Amino acid sequence: MATDENDRRPKRAVRVEDVARVAGVSPITVSRALSHPDKVKEETRQRILAAVTETGYVLNHFASSLRSGRSRIIQVFASNLTNPHFATSIQGIIEAFEGTGFNLMFAQIGYSEMLEVDVVNGALPFRPAGVIFTGVVRAEATREALSKLDMPIVEMWGHRDDPLDMLVGFSNADGGRLMGEHFGQRGFRRIAYSGHATERGAERVAGFREALAQHGADLTLIHPMEGTRSIIDGMGAFDAILEKLPDCDAMFFGTDILAIGAMLRAQERNIPIPAQVAIAGFGGLDFTAHVKPGLTTLNIEGYEMGLTAGRMMLARLNGQPVDRLIFDYPITLIERQSTAR
Repeated sequence: MATDENDRRPKRAVRVEDVARVAGVSPITVSRALSHPDKVKEETRQRILAAVTETGYVLNHFASSLRSGRSRIIQVFASNLTNPHFATSIQGIIEAFEGTGFNLMFAQIGYSEMLEVDVVNGALPFRPAGVIFTGVVRAEATREALSKLDMPIVEMWGHRDDPLDMLVGFSNADGGRLMGEHFGQRGFRRIAYSGHATERGAERVAGFREALAQHGADLTLIHPMEGTRSIIDGMGAFDAILEKLPDCDAMFFGTDILAIGAMLRAQERNIPIPAQVAIAGFGGLDFTAHVKPGLTTLNIEGYEMGLTAGRMMLARLNGQPVDRLIFDYPITLIERQSTAR
């Protein structure tokens, strides 16, 4: 049977004009009803929504932003989307924008400053309404580019006295000091740190060393591990530290994930914790209370930081004042059996 040549042609996408024709309104009214439903009569809005369903129209937020110069897109740049520490903050951001009409777009930028610049430059042509970073922007080229944009920006998970716009975070140096005080009070002397050792990690290490010095102790070994790491990496770090520092009596890890990996490796090697080696983490993830022995950790209010960052951004977008441009959450030490002596 012969096939009509027209049947082979791909059907064109449904346009606003198609929805307007079915609903019996103008294309402008359709756009207004979809972008700002509060500005359209309820009866008209319902008729337009019915037409959208009938035609199968899908709103292209990117195209709408480019045409109008106004965006409902919030760009969220995360160092790593699978990292459970950042995931809690992302959940807070999502809940802050739920039901607001704004759409979140996520991009993973890793820990490389050059990659950070590339990803930001690639996303900005979409003209987002605002930008959120699950980190403090450190690349000067990126800071300079962002500072010239007329949009609200929130940085997170760190501290800086001169944020680009708004900042929700904490002091890594204070966290390091808390753990250094804890280790120093317990008399640990052959101490190792493993985790991020540059940028925010360097601030943490500096605070750690400062507090240890007040107890006549020092950081004997730094085993740097940049980027996102896994439990297996923590197991490897434990082996590497003991190879370089066989009489190590305490390890501080830059994430709870690394610390749990180290604890598992210690158990495999029949090395008692904390009798022979004390282990502590960073992040306050929920499962740290349920391992044996319980993991001592520095608690970070990741979810609350994300929720606050989202609400600050939303207030700015709605033309409301933001009383505190820099919002620092306190870090608390949760002491458990893994460092008990």
